[in-house]
Amino acid sequence: MNRKEIMRRSVFALICTVVLLLAGQSTASADPPETADVMEQGGVTVLAPDGATIVRQPNGIHAAVTVPAPTPGTYVYPAGTEPGHPEVFTLWMFVFNFPENCTDPCDGDDTINPDVEFGAYNVAGHVNAGSTLNLSGRVGVGEPAGAPPGVVPHALVNPAGAEIHLAVTSHGGLDPATLPGEFRTPTGSPFCGCWWTAFF
Repeated sequence: MNRKEIMRRSVFALICTVVLLLAGQSTASADPPETADVMEQGGVTVLAPDGATIVRQPNGIHAAVTVPAPTPGTYVYPAGTEPGHPEVFTLWMFVFNFPENCTDPCDGDDTINPDVEFGAYNVAGHVNAGSTLNLSGRVGVGEPAGAPPGVVPHALVNPAGAEIHLAVTSHGGLDPATLPGEFRTPTGSPFCGCWWTAFF
């Protein structure tokens, strides 16, 4: 084996070592996935056991929801929406950065408590016509958050300890004229009974 070939193999081995080390660090830096049941509208029964997953990372939280696609016309629609085919759905993440300051459990009353540091995020949107609804996305630390009127939004700052609520909402039948803005438009509220939810 000549010197040039030895050098080439040494460089290749070094690159492989670095890649494996970085991959190991990336895997070690994230917590194991957490799963939760996705609750039916109204929150009484389970729609999808372990249908929601989050992965807490030092710099953010990844969220995913997989549920049987709601059949158009058979569920509660937010005000101003109506059945159609296909239908639009969005996934939202509600972050309570410091849940120890909530009036246990964290809920709507705690969104106005500045010590809780509440923020809302639009995680994903999807036009669905199949039998399964899949929504997934990620929120990064410091990413600007939204909040209901009258509530000061706070960015995600405590991915390891935050209480996370996921909500899937319907936008009814697809109107192409409203896209892509429809994917970022909130619909409904906790009081409408029109969200599918999961809690972490």
